[in-house]
Parts: sequence; structure tokens; C-alpha cells
Amino acid sequence: MTNSILAHRWCVGIDLHKDTMTVCTYCRCCGEIAFRKIACKNRDQVAEFFRALPRPHAVAIEAVGFYRWLWELLEPLVEKLVLADATQARALAGRRMKTDREDARNIAELLADGRLPLAYAPPMEVQVLRDWTRQRNRLSRAHARALHGVKSIMNTNNRPGPVRLSAERLTGYIKAYGARLPERHVRMLWQHQRQLSLVEEEMGLCEREIAGLLASPRFAATAALLVTAPGVGPVVTATVLAEVGDFHRFPDGKAIGRYAGLTPRLFASGGKERHGHICKTGSRDLRWVLQQAAWTAIRCDERIKHRWLRISRGSGRKAAAVAVGRQLLVTLWHMVHRQTPYRSPTPQEAA
Repeated sequence: MTNSILAHRWCVGIDLHKDTMTVCTYCRCCGEIAFRKIACKNRDQVAEFFRALPRPHAVAIEAVGFYRWLWELLEPLVEKLVLADATQARALAGRRMKTDREDARNIAELLADGRLPLAYAPPMEVQVLRDWTRQRNRLSRAHARALHGVKSIMNTNNRPGPVRLSAERLTGYIKAYGARLPERHVRMLWQHQRQLSLVEEEMGLCEREIAGLLASPRFAATAALLVTAPGVGPVVTATVLAEVGDFHRFPDGKAIGRYAGLTPRLFASGGKERHGHICKTGSRDLRWVLQQAAWTAIRCDERIKHRWLRISRGSGRKAAAVAVGRQLLVTLWHMVHRQTPYRSPTPQEAA
């Protein structure tokens, strides 16, 4: 009796939605299968169900945009927890029926057979850094929108405005030159000034949190390597570390370029090949900071500038900057793998 109980190996598949989750519990050795539908808002019921699962067991969560709350709830409760790639798992299903039960069962059966395609679930330290960097980048984009509003008002009145826009400089400009502008535009500029002031204060808070995380033992050594690259500062370093996670999970530079969505699409048929726009898979924040870093690197590194000029002759300035961003990410991957800081080439090597 004891041997038959130990022979069981339970595999649990979860089809997750915002309001409910469908759980399939499946045992490959005896074929026993059971389903349970649980409301997501009842966290105590969810925890109680998974705490009572028979052991040994493995649990797979379908990768959706809001899976993280369930991951953090179940990680201390279950024996083994993995994240399933929803798109690839559905392609392996081979079923025409599309229901919550079928999706949960498909994940459980693929997990039992060892064929479940897995997605990357960042550890808690990486997830915390990711949350702060994404919040900081959202604020940065809001700051840029407010600056565009100020420039639009200045262009309407044919005024140059402050050379470098910030909340403090805009305050001084309005006090000095507000009388030369229409009253309605002055009121709009004060609105933008309040927005800039608040956003800059919150960005400073985020950057202090990011700096503290980068100084932790988990990130300090890798961050010290990455900041030596041209165009890469603390915010870019933190975003790359947060979005990439473990650099060693990529076998080569091409793989990390595909992960970031910076490689061009390839259309090949009948012996003909055509390259399209970049595929834009993966993290939007990672592509955004690499683009910012690329423009900075073009200005401060002569070798990168020459490469950008050479590519821009055939593809245009923006496409060339995307190529520089992709090459910069590959360079960071090599630096981490070799544990060496960035080294600028000598004039002879550059020639």
C-alpha cells in the first residue's frame, strides 16, 4: 500500500484568468484527473487548496500578464513551481476544443510528459528591481510628454524657451518672461510646471530605490561591469538587469537579441529572402532604454558613431540606431559572460 502511494506523481496545471482559475490535478501513473474552479479574489481558499495537495507534486501556471500575484502566493506552498509558455503549450495541444478545462488539462499532461515549454519567471530580487525600473521609465515617459507640451506652447508663440527644460528652469522662465505671453498660455505653462515638479520628485525616489538595489550583493558585480559600456548609466544598467535576468540563459548574442525583439523579421520562400521590421517581441522597456543608450553612445564613442553612420547610409538614421542598440545589448552579454569591463579599441584596432 505504501509503495503504491509513493508511486503517484501529481502534476497540476492552472489556466489563469483575472476573475477565476481552473486547476487540473493529474497523475500520470494511474490516469486519475480532477478539476477545480476557484475565484481569484478568495486568496485564502486558493492557498488552502494548494497547501492540501498530495505530495510529491509539481505546479505549472499559464504565463499571462498578471500571473505574478499567484506565483508569489504559491511559491512557499508547493514543492515545485514552473511557468508555462502559454502560446507554445497551446500549439502542442492538438485539440480543436478551447475551454478552460482543456487548457488546464493540456498544461498538466505536458508537465507530466516532460514536454511543457517553460517561460522565464524572475526571482523575487529581479522582480522587485523590474517593478522599480518600469515605474521609473513610465514616469520618464510622462516627463517627456510634459516637456513636449511646453515646447508646443513655446513654438506657438515663437519663443525659444529655456535651453534645458526642467520644473525649476520653467519656473524661472515664466516669472521672467510670462508677461510677454498670452495669459491662457501662462496658465498652461504653470500646469506643466506642476506636472514636471511632481514627476521629477517621484523619479528621484525611484532612482534612489534602484541605486540601493544595484548596490546589493545580487547585482553589484554585474552592474559594475555594465556601466563601463558607452551610453550605459545606472538606469539603463538596472533596466537591462531587471528585464534580462540571468544572462547565462542565452547561449549566444543572437538569442538575447531575439529575446529583446531587436532582430528583423525574416520572410523566406522559394529561395528568396526578405528582411522586415524588427519583431518587437519581449520587453518594451528593454528596447526603449537600449534606444536611449544607443543615441548617447553614438555621441560619445567614435567607433559606434562610425558604425551608425555606415549603417544609416543604406537604412536610415533611426534604423541604424536600432542596430546600434542591438549591438550594444550583445556587447553587454559578452561582457557578463567573460566578466570583463568594456574596453575602447585602440586607434590601430579601430582602423
